[in-house]
Amino acid sequence: MYLYNIGYSSPEESEYIQLCHKDKLSKQEFEKIVMNSAANIFDKEKTDDTNFQDIFSEVVEDLIKNFGFKQVDFEAEFSIFGWPNIIDKNDWKGQRDELLDKLSDLIKNRKK
Repeated sequence: MYLYNIGYSSPEESEYIQLCHKDKLSKQEFEKIVMNSAANIFDKEKTDDTNFQDIFSEVVEDLIKNFGFKQVDFEAEFSIFGWPNIIDKNDWKGQRDELLDKLSDLIKNRKK
């Protein structure tokens, strides 16, 4: 299986999804498939006020349904809220996650 990454980004948010396919596609081949899928979905939206973020999930669904892609299943994931200070558990209090606090504890304990 070959891995492919599709997504969008803006100054405030982004989303990426990793897909796999049995065939090895060149960058140009993959881009052509995604652009054709997006153009077909855009045509169905019937509005010039549509952005890629609006149709992103539909494009991913189309790639899976009609082009032989599959969503990648991960064995594990490490994802934490990235804005708070790692060491200061009071920074962004209430929005920090448990994994970030575990990292903070590990770093503090290593310094001792």
